[in-house]
Amino acid sequence: MAKFCTKCGKPLKDGKPCDCEKESVSNDNVVGDYLDILKGMFKNPSKVLKNEADEKNLTFSLGSIVVNAIIFGLTINFLLNNIFAKAGLDLSSITNSIGSIANQLSSFGVNINVNTNYGLNSGIFCFAMSVLIIVLLYVMHSVVFKEEINYKDIISLVGISEMFFTVGLLITLVISFISPLLALFILVIFAICFFVHIHEGMIEIGNTNNNQTVYTVAASIAIPVILFLAIFVTMLSIEIMFLLRDSFSSSMLLGFIIK
Repeated sequence: MAKFCTKCGKPLKDGKPCDCEKESVSNDNVVGDYLDILKGMFKNPSKVLKNEADEKNLTFSLGSIVVNAIIFGLTINFLLNNIFAKAGLDLSSITNSIGSIANQLSSFGVNINVNTNYGLNSGIFCFAMSVLIIVLLYVMHSVVFKEEINYKDIISLVGISEMFFTVGLLITLVISFISPLLALFILVIFAICFFVHIHEGMIEIGNTNNNQTVYTVAASIAIPVILFLAIFVTMLSIEIMFLLRDSFSSSMLLGFIIK
């Protein structure tokens, strides 16, 4: 009897058939599994999180986190552009102003690295927030409350929860061209749903009591949200500051010409 599989070359164990065909079928069903989980997140998220948020979906969930970060970056980029466009402002001109000021400062020996690619920055920030949420959930559960939990299950939980959020981002992206304020409202609603799913998932996969679970999720969500709002408000304030500076300069120049 052959000791190696004639198809993939793997060594056979105890004369049992090789599982390479099963793996092939599994890979072919990735899209189907994705759609099934996504459909379940709309119908019965608690059941899906209980059954799917575990180590077997780790790779799948990591991919979901990366895809969500990319879509988040695109959505924020278009949303900001459309918000400024509705207000009669040009985000690109503000971006150019920031870049020109940075160049002027560099001529005086003050080097400032300015990255005004809002889509890229937002995508990186979203990925970092996902990692931070995972770390905080694990630390709160394992270190603070000293209850055992598999960190891979937490990664799967966040990844699967972000599948639902990604759909919200795509809807936000489309609606932003029609009504940026409505798009922003939709984004907030789906963000709240994401946090609710994290809470439901921790109830299913965690070992803490109800109060401890609430504290775990609250801390793991509050810190990233406060950080996000602080950065977003700061970024928006800088944009408005440069816009006002340019408007003031233009007014001064016009007044000088008239005189």
